Amino acid sequence: MPQVTRSCWMRVRSKDWWERVVLQEFNDDEWRENFRMSRRSFMKLCGVVNPFMKPAENPVRTPIPVQMRVAIVVYKLGSCCEYRLVANQFGVHKSTVMTFMRLFCKGMVESAVIHKFIKVPNLEEARRTARHFQEKYHLPQVIGCIDGTHIPILPPSDGYRDFVNRKGWPSFVLQAVVDNAYCFWNINCKMPGSAHDANVLKQSALFEQAHQLPKVGSEMTTCSLND
Repeated sequence: MPQVTRSCWMRVRSKDWWERVVLQEFNDDEWRENFRMSRRSFMKLCGVVNPFMKPAENPVRTPIPVQMRVAIVVYKLGSCCEYRLVANQFGVHKSTVMTFMRLFCKGMVESAVIHKFIKVPNLEEARRTARHFQEKYHLPQVIGCIDGTHIPILPPSDGYRDFVNRKGWPSFVLQAVVDNAYCFWNINCKMPGSAHDANVLKQSALFEQAHQLPKVGSEMTTCSLND
């Protein structure tokens, strides 16, 4: 059988924006505008996710470094860009963007990384948060604000209606609690879009562990605000 000659082994792509513009020219404001964080925070994130984002050993081609892999993921998560547009911006194929997205999200869920940063505040942290809410909004004993949003998904064919929310499109419900600095300390994303807010709360770890929330030295227990 005759061997077919490839017309193109690898397409020409440019990484100039990342390698020259971002790494060499961007200031902190530009980092925040494009990646939703400062350069310092980005470098810290790269160190945290390095165990599951680093290239495989002995690759056939020159591997994409961890910093660029994380930048691709953060840029995608922080924007509404299509995979194709993100790929063109960084000079990679769109399948590469998808691969890094899966690696990042799977690693975050399966490793203990997420629990190091998103966790119930300890007593000192709760007191500090309650003090900020008291001073700024005159609301006592508040250690967080809770709300939910809908994450669009491609639903399974079996049980499609369970995922359709009140706005008519399929989703998962994300319930989150933030402190006075808008930092997450609890998240839950396992209920289908049709679930009522009350059911989402009752099925969350936050509800099950409410008795473990820190008390801040008052007869009135701490609470979370919602709309």
